[in-house]
Amino acid sequence: MKKLSLLICIICFSTFAKTQDIAVFPPNWYTQMQDSNLQIIVKAKGISNFQFENISNEIIVSNSIAGKHPDYLLVNLKITKNAKTGIKKFVFRNGSKKLNLNFELKEKNKRPVPALEQNDFIYLLMPDRFANGDVKNDVVKNYTETSHNRKEPFDRHGGDLKGIQERLPYLKSLGATALWLTPFQENNEASQSYHGYAITNHYQTDSRYGTNQDYFNLVNACHQQNQKVIIDLVYNHIGDGHWMNTDQPFPSFIHQFDTFTRTNYRANTLMDPYAAAIDKKIFTEGWFDKHMPDLNLKDSLIAKYMIQQTLWWLNEAKVDGIRIDTYSYPEESFMKKCYQAIRKEYPEMSIFAEIWEHAVPLQSYFTPKEKNKMEDLQQVLDFQFCFAMDEFVQQPFGWTEGVSKLYYSLSQDYLYRDPYHHVTFIDNHDQDRFLSQVGGDINKLKTALGVMLTMRGIPTMFYGTEVLMQGKGPHGVIREDFSGGWPGDLKNKFEASGRSESENDLWNYIQNLAKWRANSDAIANGKFMQFAPQDGVYTYFRYSNNKTVMVSYNSNANEANIDLHRFKERINSSFTANDVIHQQQINIANKLKLAAKELKILEIN
Repeated sequence: MKKLSLLICIICFSTFAKTQDIAVFPPNWYTQMQDSNLQIIVKAKGISNFQFENISNEIIVSNSIAGKHPDYLLVNLKITKNAKTGIKKFVFRNGSKKLNLNFELKEKNKRPVPALEQNDFIYLLMPDRFANGDVKNDVVKNYTETSHNRKEPFDRHGGDLKGIQERLPYLKSLGATALWLTPFQENNEASQSYHGYAITNHYQTDSRYGTNQDYFNLVNACHQQNQKVIIDLVYNHIGDGHWMNTDQPFPSFIHQFDTFTRTNYRANTLMDPYAAAIDKKIFTEGWFDKHMPDLNLKDSLIAKYMIQQTLWWLNEAKVDGIRIDTYSYPEESFMKKCYQAIRKEYPEMSIFAEIWEHAVPLQSYFTPKEKNKMEDLQQVLDFQFCFAMDEFVQQPFGWTEGVSKLYYSLSQDYLYRDPYHHVTFIDNHDQDRFLSQVGGDINKLKTALGVMLTMRGIPTMFYGTEVLMQGKGPHGVIREDFSGGWPGDLKNKFEASGRSESENDLWNYIQNLAKWRANSDAIANGKFMQFAPQDGVYTYFRYSNNKTVMVSYNSNANEANIDLHRFKERINSSFTANDVIHQQQINIANKLKLAAKELKILEIN
């Protein structure tokens, strides 16, 4: 019966939308929400001159605000406690003129949200560059950008949601327990729309990726194989093709300057006691790029809009976590309000944020340790770990250099409330690939991945790392296609037979560590302890009541012998262990021998 009523709703709305050319944001809403207030923005010819009629005791009209553009009307409503699910008929009148809108109320998503845990392993991919499951949507009419050319790094290449869903068994086999897609919402931009961060419709999947239902199907398919899904949300800016910018019905939604003003990218102005006010203003209000208008999230109306679109996706798609783009750039007061609104509706929702800064104190500023758990952001994308890992494998040992860089970075975790759930990485979609940073040295890549997969935090890996992608330079080059994801590709690297010997060696290395850590109590529930680096050797432990894991790395060009008595806080000097990397049992007595540049991961019996 529910399916039938939904079908009737779609037919009614589609017919009405076709004849009346009407749209509403959000397109539907929910009963039993903690926040009973609903704000809708209606777009229709001349709608700003219409009044919304209170036609039901289930939904109460608070007020309406006419847009500066005649085709927009904002209405504030209250969903009462006795509101029932189903189609609600909204009526708008202007004298003898009348407009009807069928608006659906659904039941709030009550699915328990499984939070991201320490033994999860996140796989990050860009939909346009992973796999093409439907060549018919490579080019779609009525989009500003119609080019499709895989030889051009900044053009669209044709990857889509169906292609991703078809490759889910591959991700499962690799050991990924969570999937993070860069934004898939509509980016109707004139160029470089493939990356997804210039959204032009918050409620619509970009047709070149598929439909909203395709995304819902992908999430459901992930859940069926026990994988979590993370949605990537952008609050700081929109694409300049968004109706908020092209029509500007509410000019206060966007930060405006007399001439184009780009952000200065200086988040330190927010906490710098000596910062000039103009620098802080330009950081917060300057545009991220010429085609990315900056949102004025101090405005309560756009703030409500952005929070609602978040809750809409959480209800409709039933995702398990949120990654917040450019978290430090919007107004701080809004980001706190948004975080609190999400946690109010879904207290267990995992939320982590991009804070691309260059010091631990700057990064920790956005996750204040002393506040209540519900009040402020807790987890971040750990850029400090990323920066430290580059030096970890590249630089020779020194008091603060080489492996000491990571040691000192981690020693500042006291600034955080919960660093165990920070999301760690060694590269991402905005950086040169790690393999290119280390000059193609696969052993250095293995070391970095081995540390990331045993370190405190939740690791994420950028797609293609497992098959030795090493793009460097412009973003379009870094974000290369996954070979085998397109019909006619000469090599299919989704299959072992399509990978080289070196690629399979790394792939198997990652799979082994990923599947081991998924079942390791020391990783899932363990604490972290590190010992100060000595003579170029860095050792740390993950330990729970049931298991202890010892990780040691010799950064020297020569063999090292470690006296194990030093680690008596965690282990005996003699023990039997599972060598996780080599998958064999070994006996250790008093000393641990490490070859030059060797990483050893020992699960101690």
